[in-house]
Amino acid sequence: MASLQHPAAGDAAEDLNDDGGGGRILVVDDDAAVGRAIGVLLAPYRVTFTQSAAGALARVSAGGRFDAIVCDVHMPGMSGFQFHDEVARVAPALASRIVFVTGAASAETAAALQGLPNACVEKPFTRESLRGAVQAAARRPR
Repeated sequence: MASLQHPAAGDAAEDLNDDGGGGRILVVDDDAAVGRAIGVLLAPYRVTFTQSAAGALARVSAGGRFDAIVCDVHMPGMSGFQFHDEVARVAPALASRIVFVTGAASAETAAALQGLPNACVEKPFTRESLRGAVQAAARRPR
């Protein structure tokens, strides 16, 4: 089923839905159950899941090619917005293809999204709302 790869020390990436269908999506969420559920909702996209922004950044920095990234806003170590800033530095075209997900929308989240083209989907979300945001992000110019 899923295979484990180790892109960065202390972080494992798990390939989900790797049946060759759809585009490639990177999912970043510190909650493994949520990350895997997102992977199921995004089938038949080829989904790679990691529990840390640092691990995801290592994959992007190493040249990992993704059509879109789904990233939790609130994570330990590096927030989703800090991850976005780092992706903008190392892979600028990919930064606009990040879809944020959050279970705690706040004024701080709204302020951080000001001026960004990125979508933010609130948990709990429907399959349709998540897939719509991912499809829109994946269509952005490279």
